[in-house]
Amino acid sequence: MNDLADQLRAIEAELDAGRYHPGAWERFVRLVGRRPRSERLALAADISRVSCKLHTRNGLRTVSPATGCALELLATAVGAAGLAVGLARGWNVAALAAAAIWVTTFEPLVKLGTGMLLGVRYEYAYLRGVEPRFKMRYGTYLAAPRWRRVLVHLSGTVGSPLAAWLVATLTRPRLPVACRICVAAFWATVLLNAAFLCAALIGLRRIGRLRLSTTSGGAAGLELRDWRT
Repeated sequence: MNDLADQLRAIEAELDAGRYHPGAWERFVRLVGRRPRSERLALAADISRVSCKLHTRNGLRTVSPATGCALELLATAVGAAGLAVGLARGWNVAALAAAAIWVTTFEPLVKLGTGMLLGVRYEYAYLRGVEPRFKMRYGTYLAAPRWRRVLVHLSGTVGSPLAAWLVATLTRPRLPVACRICVAAFWATVLLNAAFLCAALIGLRRIGRLRLSTTSGGAAGLELRDWRT
C-alpha cells in the first residue's frame, strides 16, 4: 500500500504547489480500484481530501449536500405545480416546462439516494453548467465493492428517462403534444446513456471534448470494463 500512499502524496504536493498536470489522478484511481478493499478503506480519508482539492482548484462554488438536496426537492415541487397547472388549463408549455425541471432534478436525486443507500457519502453540491451535481466523498466511493460503484452510476441513467416517462404518462389523455415530446425525450435520454455506456465498454474515454467519466452511463461502462479486465 505504500506505493499508493506515495503517489497520493505526490499528487497532493503538486496540487498545493499549483503544478498539477492532468492524468496522474486518473492513473492513480485506476490503480486503487484494482487493489484489495482493505487498502482502499485505509486510504479512503486521504483520497477524499485530495479529490476535493483537485475538484475545487478552479474556485468552484459549492453548497452543502443537505442544502443542495433541499434545492433539488424544491425545484421538483415547482415542476409538480407547473404540471398540475398545465393539466388543469390544458397548457402544453407548462407541462413541458415541468418536464424540463424534472428531467434535470430526478437524475441527481435518484443517484444521490442510491449512493447513500450503498455507502457512498457526499462532500457538497455544485452546478456543472446548468446541471446540478453532488460531489462524492471519493474515498467512500472507491472503498465500495465494484458492483456497488457500477450500481451508483447506473442509477444516474434512470432519473431523466423516468421523469420524461412520468410526464408523458400523465399528459397522454389531455395534452398529446406535450406527451409526444416527452416520449421523444424519454428515448433520447435512454439512447444517449446507452451510447455513453457502450462507448466506455469498448475502451473510449472521450467523445470529442466530453470525458465519459463525467457521465453516468460512461462512468458505469468504465467501471464494468475495469472489472472485466
